[in-house]
Amino acid sequence: MAVVENKLQTQQLWQRLVPFIVIAFLIAGYWPTFVGLSVEWTQWDESLSHAYPLLLWFLVLLYKVGPLGVERQSIFLNLLFAVGLLTSSVFWFLLNSIQIKILEQLILLPILYLALAFTFGIKVLWQLRFLLLMPLFAIPIWDYLNNSLVQLASNIVGEMVRLIRIPALIDGSSIFIPSGHIMIADGCSGLRYLIISLALGYTISYLNGYREKGLIISLFIAGALGLIANWIRIFILILVGYYTEMQSSLMEDHETFGWIVFALICFPAIYFAPVIKKEFVQIGAAGVNVSYQKLVLLALLMSPGVWLQAFTAQTNNANLPQVNLGGSGFVATSVALPLAPALPTPKLSQQFVNSQNIYLQINQYAPQSEKERLVPYIARQFDNQFWLQENVQVLVSGDKKVRAEQLRQKSGLKRVVQVQWFDVGGITTATVAQAKLLQIPALFSRKQYFSIFTLQVECTQVDCKESLQHLLRASESIH
Repeated sequence: MAVVENKLQTQQLWQRLVPFIVIAFLIAGYWPTFVGLSVEWTQWDESLSHAYPLLLWFLVLLYKVGPLGVERQSIFLNLLFAVGLLTSSVFWFLLNSIQIKILEQLILLPILYLALAFTFGIKVLWQLRFLLLMPLFAIPIWDYLNNSLVQLASNIVGEMVRLIRIPALIDGSSIFIPSGHIMIADGCSGLRYLIISLALGYTISYLNGYREKGLIISLFIAGALGLIANWIRIFILILVGYYTEMQSSLMEDHETFGWIVFALICFPAIYFAPVIKKEFVQIGAAGVNVSYQKLVLLALLMSPGVWLQAFTAQTNNANLPQVNLGGSGFVATSVALPLAPALPTPKLSQQFVNSQNIYLQINQYAPQSEKERLVPYIARQFDNQFWLQENVQVLVSGDKKVRAEQLRQKSGLKRVVQVQWFDVGGITTATVAQAKLLQIPALFSRKQYFSIFTLQVECTQVDCKESLQHLLRASESIH
């Protein structure tokens, strides 16, 4: 009897450990991606500072739902998941090679889900669906909300300032008060509070046994509270800055203050969240175990991307192309653009100017090792503390599309019009996102070079339409 009981305990322990073996396969096979994620997870003052505690809690909850049984499923489904794993692994290799980081990181979740569905069955995957979505709050996809959240915070806080009639000039994300300038910068977007409040709301929903409807309501309330906490924080800082003439120490160091406001608003909501009593439900068929052979097969299905990465040469022998200025009348100059954009350091940079005082800058890049990106990371090109984007649009110029932008100096009169486009391996595009995708044909055609064309002119008209037309005409013959 004791022997049978010991054997049963061993089997249950094995079934508890199998999900962690699958996760270990994922980490080992896609280690470069996890290294990149760990860098973002250890930036404690950024939006993903909660990632390690969240993932540790996820692993604890995954252990507690075990031991997982195995649901028998058709050969067709097993084959479908196997093909999905092979395809996802190859796709990961491609994304890693061209360094589209966000997609490379995001694809880890489908690979994990496919691996668990192949190992335990799709019914088990469905039963675990709420828990398995928790790591989504540790992926940097949320960073793409930052600019929109800055704009939203600027609008909301601006209205709050107007309501109490403080003498202030509100210009975009800047608030000028008599004693100084308060900037609603990227760190004031509220992204950190939003993600953490959503993660808390999701965790509470899971622990309290909410179903889909309750989960959606909980996330909506959690997100709203996180954003409201940030808006109140900014508003209080403006009041403190106004009444202390910007002399309060809170104006320089308000990190702790922000978390106090966040806690005062969100913790009561956590305390009063309703609890639904959950009944224990066996996940998967009891007594059916995962075999060692199946785990070996799983490891092989998850490995194509690893082997491709190991045996594919990443050297780049592409030369920088010659730029054809056509009949645009540009001549070389050492004078910088009217408003120099913040761009990655190029392999080659050239400046030109024509008789209409239109300036042209051409930055060219070519990665020399597998660690260098073909299309480098391009963040915000202008400091929004001093410059406001008045207008942006994608227009057609000759045989290509360009991005036209109009910028104005905050609390000043200077305005600059810019036209910009990108060349990736001989294919042009107007946006950074499309340039990232064009790395794929550039990789296979061995034309691994990247160029940024930037035209600028200082605007002296009322609406800058004439300046924009001059830029578009000048850009038509440049290739």
